[in-house]
Amino acid sequence: RIIVAGYGPVGRVVTERLERDGLAVTIVELNLDTIARQLALDKRVVYGDVSNPDVLTRAGIHEASALVLAVPDEDCAVRACAVARRMNPGIFILARTNYLSKGMLASRAGADAVVIEEVVTAEAMQQRLFEHLRNPGRDDGPAGTEPGSATGDR
Repeated sequence: RIIVAGYGPVGRVVTERLERDGLAVTIVELNLDTIARQLALDKRVVYGDVSNPDVLTRAGIHEASALVLAVPDEDCAVRACAVARRMNPGIFILARTNYLSKGMLASRAGADAVVIEEVVTAEAMQQRLFEHLRNPGRDDGPAGTEPGSATGDR
């Protein structure tokens, strides 16, 4: 069982991939409309703050093999790393943060891996720039404008 906390664009993409691979996913979410929609689709959903031990218990933290913290609230993600690590020392914790400084805090709090949005953005921008420098006549337009593309690559 894998717990995905936060069912916005990031959590949704991760969950869809996990489910396609046949893995059992429990979603932890605060948005009641999102919860209602996912329950109507027979998804396993738990309402609450993922940094709350009771919420993690209801989500199955003791049996889970991984926790994906896709919540946009970095402070919540850092707190959840520490709580989840105490509750299930063997769980793999993957956290999302916006900034390197929060990513370092998440790692210190117990995350095994952190995806840092400012680093990912910098890498994508660097890649796009060097693609342009190698092919200066090609105009790709703004990144992220192609449907279904996170970077706008064609």
